[in-house]
Amino acid sequence: MKVCFIILLLIFSSFLLSETLTLVETLLASPGVLSLDEITLEKSNSEKGLMILLPGFTYLVSQDFLKTKFPDCEFTGPEQVKIVVSGPEELEERVFNEIEKKVGMKDFEAFVVKTFGKFPKTFKISTVRVTRISRNLFSVFLRFPDSYVTLNMVLQKERNVVVLKRNINVGDVIKEEFVALEKRNVFELYDEPFYDVSDVVGKVSKRYLREGTVLTKKMLKDPPEVVRGQIVPAYVALGGIKVSTFVEVLENGYLGETIRAMNVESRKYVYGKVERGPVLRILLEVAE
Repeated sequence: MKVCFIILLLIFSSFLLSETLTLVETLLASPGVLSLDEITLEKSNSEKGLMILLPGFTYLVSQDFLKTKFPDCEFTGPEQVKIVVSGPEELEERVFNEIEKKVGMKDFEAFVVKTFGKFPKTFKISTVRVTRISRNLFSVFLRFPDSYVTLNMVLQKERNVVVLKRNINVGDVIKEEFVALEKRNVFELYDEPFYDVSDVVGKVSKRYLREGTVLTKKMLKDPPEVVRGQIVPAYVALGGIKVSTFVEVLENGYLGETIRAMNVESRKYVYGKVERGPVLRILLEVAE
């Protein structure tokens, strides 16, 4: 009974000692070191530095990040605070140019979500090194004359991409009514997406895909040039003589593949190479 009382007392005390702070939604800040008081309506009197604010950059400070810094505090208001730092944009432009080289893409947004290092006395930069951590998270190392700063930056670029409107199975042929265009952050995708519905119509799914999936090039393949049961022209070349006929395809085949078929006239089985047309160049006739 005494143990239960102590546990309840500790829980009750934690609620009494915890501080609830309300976050602001946006902040226009000057270069320096961000403090908690700058992004909350109430004053916390904390002297702990949160982030190094460099001129020209935009920052996102999330509640999850703040809870790791201040575990005894409760935060209300927006899920994240957007901070725009005033000052010249030369430093940001230099960083963005290096990121563009890394990702091969322009016109994206980038937000600083975490910083390491020491606030520099001068913003004359000597080294910029960009490292990709995950799909949309990048580490940017900056060397200044008197210090260094590392920025963790989240990239975002919203584009219309092709998304499934229904579940599809392995081998399903994509129809126009199966898909739609929706805006998504392309930096959160594992593979290159499709940007036009016409690029996916007629393609075949390589695996089961759920409604809402962004279609990428690794998920789909071109349909076979010929399908089982199809009647196609065929020929056999003997020296300078070319003999033509028709065959029934007995298995799906892509351009350049050798497949099994049956001559519709002689009813004999043949093996032939699929050529564009489609047409089958007979390589071998077998007796069965």
